[in-house]
Amino acid sequence: MIGGIDPLTRRVHGLARIGIALSLLFGLLPPVGFGLISYGGLRAEMSATGRIRAQAIAQSIALHPQLWMFERERYVDILHQMSEKGESLDLLDRAGTLVASTPERISAPALEVRIPVAASGSLAGELVLRRSPVPLLIGEVGALALGIVLGTALFLAIQAWPLGALRRAIAALKAADESKSLLLSSVGHDLRQPLQSLSLFTSVIADSDLPPSAQRAVTMLSLSLSRLGGMLDEIIAIARIDVGAIEENKQSVALAPLFDSLILEMSQAAETKGLRLTRVATRAVTASDPILLSTILRNLLSNAIRYTERGGVVLGCRRRGTSWQIWVADTGIGIPPGQQQRVFEAFYQIGNPERDRTKGLGLGLALVVRLARLLGHQVALRSIPGRGSVFTVTVPLQDQPESTVAGR
Repeated sequence: MIGGIDPLTRRVHGLARIGIALSLLFGLLPPVGFGLISYGGLRAEMSATGRIRAQAIAQSIALHPQLWMFERERYVDILHQMSEKGESLDLLDRAGTLVASTPERISAPALEVRIPVAASGSLAGELVLRRSPVPLLIGEVGALALGIVLGTALFLAIQAWPLGALRRAIAALKAADESKSLLLSSVGHDLRQPLQSLSLFTSVIADSDLPPSAQRAVTMLSLSLSRLGGMLDEIIAIARIDVGAIEENKQSVALAPLFDSLILEMSQAAETKGLRLTRVATRAVTASDPILLSTILRNLLSNAIRYTERGGVVLGCRRRGTSWQIWVADTGIGIPPGQQQRVFEAFYQIGNPERDRTKGLGLGLALVVRLARLLGHQVALRSIPGRGSVFTVTVPLQDQPESTVAGR
């Protein structure tokens, strides 16, 4: 989808999202790392100390292997001597019945390790070791706080340096571009005036009685001036859009008469190349600026005719939910996937490496995108190399009013 958001702004937003993701990742490293290392280390330590205690209990059980489970007070005292602050010990027999436990109880949630107790070569019972997770949670909170500090610092650093520098560079670039555009917009009339004078002089000479060779030269001169005027109009139009000198005037626009007008206007160019130029009947009505929308579609049709050698070009419209999708389809050369975004850039052309000016400056689609962005419309492209392209302009759907405008 093309249009709606300035490409540079889109890239800055993308880099900002990457910066946020990196900051979050960097901020999560301390708590996650601390949690994994601390939890794993604590369980390993509990298992090691539990095995040592289980061996000591097993030696005591070996003295009375048949009666040890009835000596509760003795094993309560043993467990009490073995226990440390912040932990509890339970001694179970083979059936899982509690034989003895420490007075201090650790309520859930707790870290728990179960160690088998083997005496005289057989399983006698099980030692259950539980510890409070509070110290681990306190450390986790500290690691989380550290992570937040580090993540925030990284985010601020990214905002201040690479993104900040990029925003400043983009601002300077836009300021320079706006200055250029303002200059072109301001001197547009001064640039057109000598060109119009040349065209007038050429038409006067063409009406004179000239020999065939001179008449051909005058015809070529008139054609060149016409092309130069078209290029100048495109450059000035883009400049005026960039500096905000063009304002939209949205109203109800019936697409059928607008399509008829464009087909009639472009039919001569299509016939010259032996192409079929048709439209699909429609009763669609949209809300747009009729002049600017007409310019968008005219440029798309002109572009389709220029890059189509055989077959034809079709202009149509179809409904998509709450919108109308105006489309221009051709059987032209098509556009490779890697160039489908670039064709909307100013001065970029496919199949014109020698920069032949008879093929234009490559500003038609750049003007389309700028006008669509101004009107709030969306421009999209689907293309298969060697089979053709379909350009679409998505405009709002509007119910049929009593009177509509087709263009001015």
